[in-house]
Order: sequence, then C-alpha cells, then structure tokens
Amino acid sequence: MKKVDINLDNKINIDKIINDLKKDPLFSNINIDISNLNSCLIMKEENDNCKNCQGLNKCLNNQAGFKLVYEEDTDCFLLKKCRLKQELDAKIQESSLIKTLYMPKSVREASLEKFSLDTPERKEIYKKIVNFITNYNNNHKLGLYIYGNYGCGKTYILGALAKELATKNIDSLLIYFPDLIRELKDSLNDDRFSSLINELKDVDVLMLDDVGSENMTTFVRDEILGPVLNYRMAEEKPLFISSNLTPEQLLLHLSLNATALDKTKAMRIMSRISQISELVNMGRRKYDGTN
Repeated sequence: MKKVDINLDNKINIDKIINDLKKDPLFSNINIDISNLNSCLIMKEENDNCKNCQGLNKCLNNQAGFKLVYEEDTDCFLLKKCRLKQELDAKIQESSLIKTLYMPKSVREASLEKFSLDTPERKEIYKKIVNFITNYNNNHKLGLYIYGNYGCGKTYILGALAKELATKNIDSLLIYFPDLIRELKDSLNDDRFSSLINELKDVDVLMLDDVGSENMTTFVRDEILGPVLNYRMAEEKPLFISSNLTPEQLLLHLSLNATALDKTKAMRIMSRISQISELVNMGRRKYDGTN
C-alpha cells in the first residue's frame, strides 16, 4: 500500500492534519493518532477519488476497484471492493458459468428481457423457462424439448436461459449438436472424446441445439445420445433440446433403417427424452431478428 509522506519532525503540522481529519464525518468512529494517521490519509484520498469516479479503467486508487475502509468491530483498515468492481466480478463469474460450443455471439448475449412475447406459444415457453429457473432447487428438474420452424427463436431462448442460470450460480452447457457430433467423431481416438461425453453427462443443465439436423447414425444414437440420456435421467439432471422436428419426426429420424430393432432403440431414446424434458411447440412464426 502506498504511504502518504508525513514529516514527523513537524509536530505542529501533524497535529493540524489530525485535527482536520477529525472534523471529517468519514472519521467519526476512528480514534486518529500518529499510529494510524497514514492509513487515515490514504482512506481520505481514496474516498475523495471515489466521489469523482470516472470508471474502473481510470481508477486513481492504489488498487483499482478497491478503497481503504475502517472496520470498527475489528479496529482494522481493510481494502473493500467498490460497486463497479463488484459488478465486474459478478459478470466474470456469470460468464465462466455459461459454457457454449459452436454458438454465435447473438445467442451468447441473449436475454429474457429481449425475448418477444407476441404469440401464445412464446408466452407459454417464457413461463416454463421462468418456472424452471425459479424452482431449480426443487427435487424434480424437468427440462424442455422445444420444437418449431427454423428461425422461430428456439436457440435464442436457450441462450437466455443459460444467462439466467449463471446469475444463480448454476452451471450450464449450450451446444450446437451437429458440430458436437462432428467433433466427437474426429476425437474418437484421443482424450477429447471421453472429456466431452463426461461434460455432457455431468453439467448441471445441458442444452442441445438443433437436434435432428445432424447426420444420424447408429453410433450417434447408441454411443452418444443413449448413454448421455441414460446418465442424466438416472442422476435427475435436466436436459433442454431444440429441434426443427416434431417428436414424431424425431422418432423417424432416430429409427434409421426402420427395422424392428432400430424402432425399439429409437423409441427408447424418445422415452428418455420425454422423461427428463417436457415437449413444447414453439410455433411456426419466423422472426427476422435474433429473438
């Protein structure tokens, strides 16, 4: 901490400085003497800097975003974060909790405040999202399977959900599913594959975007989707899915060559989805904007 220059040989000046400080309401609860004078002077200087604050990037205090304060209970001088520093740290913490893969910037910056509520379907899904966030700590955590036409806002609402979850210190992962599948296939022979699969299983809230637009194979269905869904169902971890396909269309997509065995496996996947995700129709309207 930077010290204020005090001339100890000049008793008159020191007494005057102490007397002047005692007149300041800032020091009404501090017994000022030579032993704490330097800290009081720094506290006064930093308090004045904060009154004329021009932002964190122009902070004049010894440590940007902090100021020296006196704590009466412990009779100590401590560094305390200012409001702007607290807000910045909160945003950094939130952003660290929002993990996205292959998602555009517009989705990463989505918010519920900007989500349009001009159709019954959008009002309904908004209520369900808010209800999920509000009641997350309850035992039963049911996600959503959101389906509807391309451009109707499915991806945006997932991005807004991720942002809201971060404010409550809830970890989430939002992934563009077709790109995830491509990366998993490319990483079959290294540690990245198991690392991704484990993250899909373990993250607090998993969101798979645009399921159904990938090239579905038995490997994707049986070695990726199946194990992840089974694990999350067993651990009661919520899953959110967006898709252009209705549940019936997704069942056909998962059935592949339509043999009895494939139909059974596809139905098992759909059963898992319905057990951990409520089916919700987003509507057919296409939006020109991002929300």
